[in-house]
Amino acid sequence: MRRHELWANLILLSPMIFGLGMLLVVIWPINYIVMGALYAIGLVDLVYAKLPLFRHGVLTTFGPSHIPRKRRLAYFRGYTRIALGTAFNLLVVLYYLVATS
Repeated sequence: MRRHELWANLILLSPMIFGLGMLLVVIWPINYIVMGALYAIGLVDLVYAKLPLFRHGVLTTFGPSHIPRKRRLAYFRGYTRIALGTAFNLLVVLYYLVATS
């Protein structure tokens, strides 16, 4: 796929993606399930990335410098998913604040 085709697809599909995102925020039980799943999968990725450190008794490290290179992608992916869950959580809270006012 060429670069201009990618941008055209993004422009054409962005309203559908935005609409699906708003439906996920609005529908009551699904928004909490999606939020919890993002948090849980992110936590599983972090535990997987830090498992060799836990086995050696190292419980507190900051940054990925002590994590093996094979597992650093899982480390960053875990924090990314937790950040997406937090952003989704803020969207849900914002929606409920606006809907109740």
